[in-house]
Amino acid sequence: MEQAQKQYKLSPSDFKYLWEDCKFCFYQKVKLGIPPHSGAFPAIFTHMNSLLQNSVMGKSLKDIHPDLPEGIIEIQEGFLKSQPIKGSEDCYISGRFDVLTKLADGTYSVIDFKITKPDEEQIKKFSSQLHAYKYALENPAEGKPIKVSRIGLVSVSPDAIEHKDGKFVFTTSPKWHPIEEDMDGFLKFVNEISKVLNGDLPKPSETCRLCIYRKSFESIESTTSDIPF
Repeated sequence: MEQAQKQYKLSPSDFKYLWEDCKFCFYQKVKLGIPPHSGAFPAIFTHMNSLLQNSVMGKSLKDIHPDLPEGIIEIQEGFLKSQPIKGSEDCYISGRFDVLTKLADGTYSVIDFKITKPDEEQIKKFSSQLHAYKYALENPAEGKPIKVSRIGLVSVSPDAIEHKDGKFVFTTSPKWHPIEEDMDGFLKFVNEISKVLNGDLPKPSETCRLCIYRKSFESIESTTSDIPF
């Protein structure tokens, strides 16, 4: 009997924070089911991101930034799952997006709100995450596909902090970072991931903080194992 092909669940958020940082840890999580470590993303940022999303619900995109398309933000933190990815059928997308907005022409925009400095080099690293959302929404495992015509990020980074009436007030000017569609590039990106997952375990990264910690801990264990008590 022919053995079923192993399916790899790819979480869009892992592309920026795990794949780019350490393919060893990415492989461990996706293929071997060994999560990197808890608390990789500080809880305070998760809380702040939730407050940020709640604050924009029901708002016009143009009220957030004039360069955004016309549309009212109505759908928050939706879960998505894609069909197997074309050219890399052993991989599929599973995760959730920040907000989904129906535009005036009937298509949709997927926008992520990031509490981060508006550094263009950093922003580019989120491209694969936004393309993954687009692919999953246009090629869902179940349900009706929708057309996503715009993807991008709104970066939020405090410009000033003022103490007023017993409270700290953060002031920030959101910045819009449109991401140009490149689905062919995204499919090639996933194909690279598939090849890594179907190969041998990559070497630990020399710059990954978890790998550095793991290596130092193993050194301590090796030293203490020689102690005769």
